[in-house]
Amino acid sequence: MPAVADPPRPAPPPPAAPTGSALATAMRAVLLLLLLCVLAIAVLAVVAFASLLNAPNQVAGGLSGASSQATHALGGVQQALQNATDPNHPPTGLTYDTEFTALTTWRAGEHLPDGAQYILTLQSIQRRQGADSPDTALYAVVHAELRQPRETRLLGQLIRSDSDPHDYIVYKGESFRIGGAIYRVNWVSQEQNAMAAGTYRSPDAVSAPLKFAYD
Repeated sequence: MPAVADPPRPAPPPPAAPTGSALATAMRAVLLLLLLCVLAIAVLAVVAFASLLNAPNQVAGGLSGASSQATHALGGVQQALQNATDPNHPPTGLTYDTEFTALTTWRAGEHLPDGAQYILTLQSIQRRQGADSPDTALYAVVHAELRQPRETRLLGQLIRSDSDPHDYIVYKGESFRIGGAIYRVNWVSQEQNAMAAGTYRSPDAVSAPLKFAYD
């Protein structure tokens, strides 16, 4: 008997078309990737620009440091040669203090040098609370008043007397002038209840501000 052929199989159904929800999700993912790429490129551009801006400063700083080191080394060589050839050379690295002709100490109650019209007295030594350093913890109070008070009389009767009193707060390191001499406070001591000041050797060359000045 002739063979019987199998019946033809039905063709597989075509794939289902993507739904609208899946398509929207794919588009959002693509957009997110694009935004991330743009952000990464922008960050790289900023970093590269900053590097270009800093490069000249780094180069200039390196050159400046090298130049300073070379100058310092050259100065050291010159100083060594000078020391070797001049046995009477002055010492190096010294710091020079202000030149004084005398150092005078006054205790509380004692008079400073008098001016032409005023009498000056070291009144007291006081301590300042909350000072930043020992040099600013103590101060001297200098009292000044007229040698001869100004008097106002009416019909021969004294109705007013004015000695023009002033009190000055003076710290260590401050300067003042009495007559033709300028003084600089060297130390203030509460234990000794005293103040010491040096007399400038060249008062005309003093540029420091004066706490007070009396002729």
